[in-house]
Amino acid sequence: MMAARFVVDVQSVVSREKDPTEFGVVSIGAIHGGTAPNIIPDDVVLTGTIRSFKPEVRAKMLAGIERTAKAVAAMSNAPEPEIKLTEGTRAVINDPGVVARAEKVLKAAFGDKFRPSPPVTPSEDYSEFINAGVPSMFFRIGVYQPERVAAAREGESPQLPGNHSPLFAPVPKPTIETGVQAMTLAVLSVFDRHAPEK
Repeated sequence: MMAARFVVDVQSVVSREKDPTEFGVVSIGAIHGGTAPNIIPDDVVLTGTIRSFKPEVRAKMLAGIERTAKAVAAMSNAPEPEIKLTEGTRAVINDPGVVARAEKVLKAAFGDKFRPSPPVTPSEDYSEFINAGVPSMFFRIGVYQPERVAAAREGESPQLPGNHSPLFAPVPKPTIETGVQAMTLAVLSVFDRHAPEK
């Protein structure tokens, strides 16, 4: 009961405490507790993740998670919970200068197949490079046949599985060739910036 209450109540951190115009999500992905249907377990372990773009939103959600867990235990007159909040990976924020240079060459090479992406929320440890001070750009490439993508966009077929799905099955050619070409062009665009003036 306490675990269930926490899963529901912690959503109020997102809905009531953070700025509603800022992105932030708290997801409980696993609940482990008990061995039999008629025995209340001594303990339950909940694990989850938070997603945010801004550090201040992340800090508010972390504080809210801890406060909610303690409040749920106190409401049930239970011992204070053991709370482990790890930093995890932070948001990937592309360097505007790197993006501007790469965008020019990628548009020239791929035409209307190149599209800037709105912010997305997968967990990605690539942010460690950026947070270490390396000017960076994270980009994605399509991996399915254009007709499958079009059918999924029109709702004529199921959504295409992403790279963490067991059903993820990219088309090797031309996916690999496109990836190599895009990465090479992006890297060369950075080298060109550092080239000596002629």
